[in-house]
Amino acid sequence: MAPKPELVRLAAVPATDGRDRFLATIDRAGTLPGRGAYLCLDTHRDAPNGECATQASKRGGLQRAFRRAVEVPSDLTGSLESENL
Repeated sequence: MAPKPELVRLAAVPATDGRDRFLATIDRAGTLPGRGAYLCLDTHRDAPNGECATQASKRGGLQRAFRRAVEVPSDLTGSLESENL
């Protein structure tokens, strides 16, 4: 487990499109209600590490942490291909 300053908190928030779904979003202040999930921080982007976020999403770690199905926006996972260029 990494020290808290090296992690970024995600929270599950209801989608605003009227559909019954939840989206994972960055909670920098740590004040959004509900369960949170912590991912490795990419200090160059001040966002979750793309590889860490992708693995957590693919393996169902975020869904387990939130105890519900969540959609992870592509801007959180990032494009690993573009980071490797």
